[in-house]
Amino acid sequence: MDERVQLVVNGEQHAHGDAVVELLGYAHHFECMVAFAKGSALATLLKPLEQALARGMTARVAVGLSFHLTEPALLRKLLYLSTQHAMQLYLSDTNTTFHPKIYAGQAPQQSTVIVGSANMTAGGLGDNHEASVMINGSDNALFLSVQAQFNQLIADGALVHATKKRVDAYAVEFSIQDAWRKMAKKRADRVSRNDLQDLTVLVDHLNEMKRDDSSHGFAAQQVLRQGNLRLARHQIRALAVPDRDGTRSFLTQYETLINLFHSGGLHRAKTRVASEPARFLAAIADITSQSHLGQAEAFNVLHTHFQHIKGAGINLLTEILHALNHKRYAVMNQNAVTGLAVAGFGGYPVHPTKTNVDGELYARYCQQARSVQKDLGLSSLTELDALFNYVYWQEEPET
Repeated sequence: MDERVQLVVNGEQHAHGDAVVELLGYAHHFECMVAFAKGSALATLLKPLEQALARGMTARVAVGLSFHLTEPALLRKLLYLSTQHAMQLYLSDTNTTFHPKIYAGQAPQQSTVIVGSANMTAGGLGDNHEASVMINGSDNALFLSVQAQFNQLIADGALVHATKKRVDAYAVEFSIQDAWRKMAKKRADRVSRNDLQDLTVLVDHLNEMKRDDSSHGFAAQQVLRQGNLRLARHQIRALAVPDRDGTRSFLTQYETLINLFHSGGLHRAKTRVASEPARFLAAIADITSQSHLGQAEAFNVLHTHFQHIKGAGINLLTEILHALNHKRYAVMNQNAVTGLAVAGFGGYPVHPTKTNVDGELYARYCQQARSVQKDLGLSSLTELDALFNYVYWQEEPET
C-alpha cells in the first residue's frame, strides 16, 4: 500500500488552501464536510472548484449551521453551483453541533483525505493557526470511510439537501443573530472601558432562569443553595472546634465541605489542601472567631493563612466567607467575575488568584455585586451567584 501522511499547517508553503486546491485539480469526486463556511473562502476555492466541476468532477458538500456562523452569501453561491453542475449541497439539521472539517478527493489511481481543524473560511484555509493530517495514497479505504460517514449522516437526518427555501430561512435567522453579535461586541467594548452599566442582559437571563423548571432553574437553585449554605456553615463551625483526631480525618471533612460549594475546580485541588490540615483548620478557627469583619478585613484574615496552603485559592476563600455570611460576602470566581462584567462592572481578573486579588479589590467587588443584587430584586448574594453560574454556563458558540 502506497500511502503518504503529512501535517498541513497554515503559514507554511503548503497551507490548507493550497492542499485543497491541489486536491481539486485531480479529483474525479470530492467530499467535503465543514462546521461552518464564509464568503471569504471564495477567493481561494471558487475558481478551482468551478473548474473542477466544469471538467466533470462530482461533489458533495455539507456545511454546518450551528451557532449561525455560516454566511448565507456563501451558501447561495454553493447552491447555485449545485444547480449548474453535478454537486450536491447539504446543510446540518440537528440539535447536536455539526463540527467536522474534512476535505477528500478521489481519482482512479489516487485519493487524498484532509482531516483537521480548518473550516471553509479565509482564516481556516490560510490565515489562522490550523493543523490537519493529509493522507495521500492509492488505497481508497479512508476515502470510502468518509463517504460512508457522509451517507450515514444523511440517513440519520443530520444532513438535509439544501434548497432555496432552507437557505432563505437560515438567512433570516443569521441576520438576527449577526445583529445581536454586533450589538454584543459594541457593548462588550464599552464594558471593557468601564463606561456602561446595564442590567438588561442579566434581567433577561434571570427571567429565563425563573421560567426554567429544571434543576438549573431559579426555584430549584434557591432550595438547593439555601440547604447547602446551612450545612456548609455548620461544617465550617465544626472544623473550627479543636478535635484530637481532626487532622487525620481532615480530607473526609474537607470533602464534605466543598461538596456544598458551587465553585468548579475545588475537588481538583483537594489533596493539596489536605496536605496542610493544621494550617487550614487554623484559618477556619481564626475567621469564625471574628464574625463582624468588613469584606477587606475578612478576606485578609483568610488570605494570610491561605498564602501557605497550595490549592487554597480565591474561589475557596470566598466560598467560605459567603457561607458564613451570604448577605455580606460574595463568591468570587471566574463565573461570578464574568457575570458582574455582563452588568458592566469590569476591572477584575478573569481568573482570580491569591496574587492578583487583595482585600481592597475584593471589598469593591462585594459592593458592586450587592448593588447588582439589589437592583435585580434578589434577596441575597447567594441568588446572585446562582444567576451568574446560569449565565456563565449558557452554551457558547464553538469556532
